[in-house]
Amino acid sequence: MADPDITVIIPVKNGGAVFEECLTALRASQGASYEILVLDDGSTDNSAEIARKYSCHLVELPSSLGPSNARNRGAKMAKGDILFFIDADIMVRQNTLHTISNIFRDKQLVAITGVLSETIRYNNFSSQYKNLWMRYSYLEMPDKVSLFYTSVAAIRKEIFLKTGGFDTGYYNPSVEDTDFGQRLEMMGHTVHLQRDLEVEHVKHYSLWGLLRTDFYRSAAMVRMTLRKGLGKFLVGGNKTSVRTPFIVSVLLYCMALLALLMGIVFPAAMIVCFMLFGIFIFIIYLLNGSFLWWLAVRKNWWFVVKALCAMFLDIPIVIAGIFFGLIGYLRGNRY
Repeated sequence: MADPDITVIIPVKNGGAVFEECLTALRASQGASYEILVLDDGSTDNSAEIARKYSCHLVELPSSLGPSNARNRGAKMAKGDILFFIDADIMVRQNTLHTISNIFRDKQLVAITGVLSETIRYNNFSSQYKNLWMRYSYLEMPDKVSLFYTSVAAIRKEIFLKTGGFDTGYYNPSVEDTDFGQRLEMMGHTVHLQRDLEVEHVKHYSLWGLLRTDFYRSAAMVRMTLRKGLGKFLVGGNKTSVRTPFIVSVLLYCMALLALLMGIVFPAAMIVCFMLFGIFIFIIYLLNGSFLWWLAVRKNWWFVVKALCAMFLDIPIVIAGIFFGLIGYLRGNRY
């Protein structure tokens, strides 16, 4: 039998029923020759049995080594010329594999990354907000990006192996996708954003879970930036999945807090400081106005009000994560 065109690589750890649904969706995707390579990263549930049930090539790792390590191992074992990375909680469309196969007919194309679908099954605010935030962030990016979103991304095997793969310093899911995408760009390769390549991310967020995710992700982003050199970030511009208006919003929020503090410490300047505080907050609103309007079109104004509150709650959490990451880096934690 000829080797498949595409190898789908899925790291899984205790994937459960969602993982089985992921494989069901993959098996329903048509229009390309493919294999499914599952890397069981120390599951204690029946993930291995589920993989066997769907005739996947299963590799049970001897211990939990993290998704970056699992993906790298999968890439070395892959038979397909195209590596398609997804997570165990991703639902592909029926045309996903066919779309990828067609895209890579362009021999000059090296790597692609897709986007999250607008609709997800969880109706609670935090899950909807996080999903729409991620979707909008990617839709607003240029056609060529400096990241490799591992929930839905594909690359030529030959190029992936030459890069050395994902940085295994990241044990937990973090910013390894951004790190890898930036490394691809430094090596002269381009990742193309495919807005028509959509998947559903079956991820439920509570408000606490959303804030916790953003706290640790901002800490990891700071460490990655410092590890690679702050100068490269300042000169090269924003090469992350975080929208520039939000990054500026974080800086403005710090200035607003400083103005507020100055008004308390120096009562004589209280009015001026409080006016500055209000101005900074208003500018933050303006910077994110396009996103809020986008939400209003798709949801309703009550959702927008809650989104605005969530944003102003999230920003100080991100700031705290930045300081946490900076302190950790100074103490020797590079990841």
